[in-house]
Amino acid sequence: MKIYWKTVNEFGYKFSILKFTEQQIESIAPNPAAFKSGKSLSKKQNWSSFAQSERSIWGEIKGSGSKPYQTQIDITNFSYKCSCPSRQFPCKHGLGLMLLHANLPSEFKSSEEPEWVKNWMDKRDAKANKPTKEEELSPEQLEKREKAKIKTQENRFEEVKAGVDELELWLKDLVRIGLLELPQKPTNEFAKLATRMVDAKAPGLAYWVGLFGKINYSNEGVWQEEALALVAKIFLMLKTFNNYEQLSPIWQITIKNLVGWSQSAKELLASSDAEVINDQWLVAGQETSIDGDISTHKNWLIGILTNKKAIVVNHTTYYTNIENPLIPGSIIQGDFIYFPASLPYRGVFKTQQNLLDTLSQLPAQLQNWAEAYALYGEMRKQNPWHADLLCCIKNVALIKQKNQWLVYDQNLNYCLVEQDFEILKLLKWLAITKNKKTNAVLVLRNEKLYPLGVFQNNKYLLL
Repeated sequence: MKIYWKTVNEFGYKFSILKFTEQQIESIAPNPAAFKSGKSLSKKQNWSSFAQSERSIWGEIKGSGSKPYQTQIDITNFSYKCSCPSRQFPCKHGLGLMLLHANLPSEFKSSEEPEWVKNWMDKRDAKANKPTKEEELSPEQLEKREKAKIKTQENRFEEVKAGVDELELWLKDLVRIGLLELPQKPTNEFAKLATRMVDAKAPGLAYWVGLFGKINYSNEGVWQEEALALVAKIFLMLKTFNNYEQLSPIWQITIKNLVGWSQSAKELLASSDAEVINDQWLVAGQETSIDGDISTHKNWLIGILTNKKAIVVNHTTYYTNIENPLIPGSIIQGDFIYFPASLPYRGVFKTQQNLLDTLSQLPAQLQNWAEAYALYGEMRKQNPWHADLLCCIKNVALIKQKNQWLVYDQNLNYCLVEQDFEILKLLKWLAITKNKKTNAVLVLRNEKLYPLGVFQNNKYLLL
């Protein structure tokens, strides 16, 4: 998708022609069927009208009723809206309009926004620029609210503590009986225990318990080590939680988040103490996982100028919209805030000022895997439960030995690619680079790699 800009930002970078590829648009489709339907609507003749302004693109397309559906895309603070009754977000019309713009950008003439587009865009702009105001309450109301909040927190803490005690007892019984009994346990035992952790309002613990059910117990000689490491991490987490009163304030927040307290983006955005980092943020990749009706989207970010790394996590269902979705491969100039933690990593955008056309420079690169593992070790020292290291590494190449893919560095040291990683993305890496060394962005997780993209001629290409 190409977007035309006429302004120059505070850094002096001109926003001219921004391109979203078909692959990037496909990444935000709610499912393959929706993308296929959107593609069928991306032909010019399907649309009765379409145009663009400096902040939006829009179009009208005939639907099942007498009036055409009105579809619009916010291209400054990316979002989408359509008047159709679909409960998928984005709907096939939104995907079709974006694909039409990607394939025929010159057909979109600059125009004044119609009233239905202007109203929506003005409301979004006003909301983005509106300062957060605290509700004005009397001293008595404030005291009552604070007491209720403390009481709620105390009740929650007691429920979680009960779950922690139950899980600790389960782990001790497991170790006493012996880990060799793990493969013999019924497949639903871990799911039942995880459900009890959710009932105890400790969904974070439920996640860790669920990992026992994902161990490959047929992999003799390997699963024992994985299980022991998992037992140790969970036990350390439980002991840390039980030592809550002796922890520093930042570690109290960290351990509560690990156990299952959610962090409020609204409170973070309203906080005057949060550090705001303005940068050009490369959305290096997106990892999507599905658990029942809930999809979790992890968006990996790299601050080009500050070399900061971050992750934005969005949760959605089949019928709910993400308020501010991120497009993998895009470059956002914006203000970013981290949630407080012992190792700040997850956060949200406070503002997204503009989408950039190109990288002003490449992000800082690690020289080899030795540097990456040293950084990985330092990260684990700060937070032993932090599993993922987002890294840019210099001059690496992809190779296959027997049934295992490897990424080797300029010193001929290598790291294994996750066994279940999508083969088509690895083949795309080979096609882009012609099997020559390149700078790449990867996630190092539990000593395995999840490649996200590669750099070619100062451009970032998603896998």
